[in-house]
Amino acid sequence: MEINSRKENLKSEIPHREQQIEILADILQSNALPPFLYVYGHTSTGKSLVVQRVIESVEHVQYAAIHCIECLSPRFLYESVLEQLGSQERCDNANDFARYLKQLGDTRPICIVLDKAERMRDLSDGMIIPTLTKIPEFTGLNICIILISEIPFEKFRCGTGSLDPIQIFFPQYSKEEILDLLMKECPQPEHSSLYQTYLSMILGVFLVACRDFCELRYIAGQHWEAFMEPIHSGEIDKTQSVKLWRHLEPKLRSSLNQVYVRGPDACGTQIGLKMELPFFSKFLIIAAYLASYNPPRYDRRLFVKAKEGRKKKDKGLKSLKKQKLHNAARLMGPKVFPIDRLMAIFYSIVEERVTPSLNIFVQISTLVSLKLITHTGSAAMFQGVPKYRCNAGYDLVRSLARTVNFELGRYLYDTTV
Repeated sequence: MEINSRKENLKSEIPHREQQIEILADILQSNALPPFLYVYGHTSTGKSLVVQRVIESVEHVQYAAIHCIECLSPRFLYESVLEQLGSQERCDNANDFARYLKQLGDTRPICIVLDKAERMRDLSDGMIIPTLTKIPEFTGLNICIILISEIPFEKFRCGTGSLDPIQIFFPQYSKEEILDLLMKECPQPEHSSLYQTYLSMILGVFLVACRDFCELRYIAGQHWEAFMEPIHSGEIDKTQSVKLWRHLEPKLRSSLNQVYVRGPDACGTQIGLKMELPFFSKFLIIAAYLASYNPPRYDRRLFVKAKEGRKKKDKGLKSLKKQKLHNAARLMGPKVFPIDRLMAIFYSIVEERVTPSLNIFVQISTLVSLKLITHTGSAAMFQGVPKYRCNAGYDLVRSLARTVNFELGRYLYDTTV
């Protein structure tokens, strides 16, 4: 009865994840834990929260939770797990890790949770996951390795020897489920019906472009005051939903280019982002935008930096004006570009001399995590040439260019030909 009561409490605490809670609770409450669980689904579908809350509800299990973005090496991973389990030993390899787990002296089952597990695919030449999944066998302990990821296990590219996991899928929330979850965070309960109307407007605009619950919650919080402004001023009655929609729609449409961007105020400006991004990150976004919207064959004419080359470039651009204009380039969307082209443009547009370093590539990874730049898939990785696409809109890139005194229009193909 107590176990069923805990399940029901979790289901009420985390709505629309009843099936996943039921499966996880049944697995983790058994006396013999499976060696390998794989939890996957799109971002903001409740994976990490459900796993954490279910494990915490099981009294006889001890666990260590690691966010793999922080794991720069296997040693960091092993020592972080051991520290959370009560050991302060230094650990350099899997053999020592298994030995120290045996020495813990705690007979309770162990769950090792690795969130954002796709970040570990390249550690130890891709062998870190197969090694971890064999830890229960090496130690003879009742250990369950739980990987949480956004990609299916078939695309995980595990090395040979990895166990086949029990897979638990978290589907995206439906529109009705997102609406129900957002309604639970109504800032003014006395206006719940009005807030539901407001959320319907938000979802009508943003749901096609974004199904990320956390992002939609952020957007809803950003525009609520703008929605209520004409009601408070008496300009529009709260029952006039059509007029409220006409008042809010331009603000929502202008915010579509700023999805996943942190820092804008309710009017959609990028003040916070411009102040928070590092100097070279701004140039990396500009370079990514230029690489996405300029044809590669014009790179030499647009980015020659020598004095003689600049004169030739200007002369060349005059002759290009005779060609057909390509003002529709932005309407066709961003194109994919290889990382070597991105870096070539970056080093060309930065005025000061920049030494190639790991810091530059770390900033690229940060921009990918912010979804300002998108990695276009794993196919290029096998060829050793990572490819990207710029997600930032023209208004955002132009505002960033102004903060670093960069003349964006001079380097855009569709404004110079």
